[in-house]
Amino acid sequence: MTTGAILFALGVFFVAGIVKGMVGLGLPTITLAATSLVLPLSDMIALISLPTIVTNVWQAMVGGKFRKIVRRQWPLMLPLMVTLYGTVWLVGRKAPQWAFLVLAAVLVIYSGLGLLRIRLRIHADLEKPLAPVIGIVSGVVAGLVGVPIVPLMPYLQGLDVEPVEMVQTLGVVLCATSLVLTASLLLFGVLDGPHAIVSAIAVVPAVAGQHLGTLVRLRLSIDQFRLAIFWALLLTGLYTFASRLL
Repeated sequence: MTTGAILFALGVFFVAGIVKGMVGLGLPTITLAATSLVLPLSDMIALISLPTIVTNVWQAMVGGKFRKIVRRQWPLMLPLMVTLYGTVWLVGRKAPQWAFLVLAAVLVIYSGLGLLRIRLRIHADLEKPLAPVIGIVSGVVAGLVGVPIVPLMPYLQGLDVEPVEMVQTLGVVLCATSLVLTASLLLFGVLDGPHAIVSAIAVVPAVAGQHLGTLVRLRLSIDQFRLAIFWALLLTGLYTFASRLL
């Protein structure tokens, strides 16, 4: 990792933290998307570990419904965590080159759903049988590219959950994901000393950005901001596809 690449990544962490503070998600996704072309994917998965834990713990603790969320979401979280660990174990120290294509597909699918305003409606009777399946698939995706965006986010957003509780739900589920990911990276030697130092430093801009995003949340149109983020993720995903295939 060069000094320039690290400084660029720290700046991206700040911007991604602002997005997370405003809409409740996006820190690892935006960070990976923006830096995947200047740093190896395995490096970035290691660097996002500590900032993701800190920002998700903060988000998970705000809302007063932590126990209720855990009781409801454990059938999703447990398979996700087990599959995530197994995927990191299978992939090993270095993420395969085709993982960039998985990342690009995740970005295109998620941003496309957002731009088309497609939102699943998960009936209460389907939640229990679907949860383990969503957890397993999301765990594989998270193990490959560091983020369980698809199909986790469309599934959670399709549940009958109030907006305030949804933000905390995202925090709880992503907190469990990031804890397991970090433990796996430490165990398999991906998160070594140099990466851990940079990851710890990245906590500062990530938290500062999240705090700023929380402050400006009430002053801007969240719908317009979400639209801009979805377009940015879509273009990044398409560019990642083109840069790897052409």
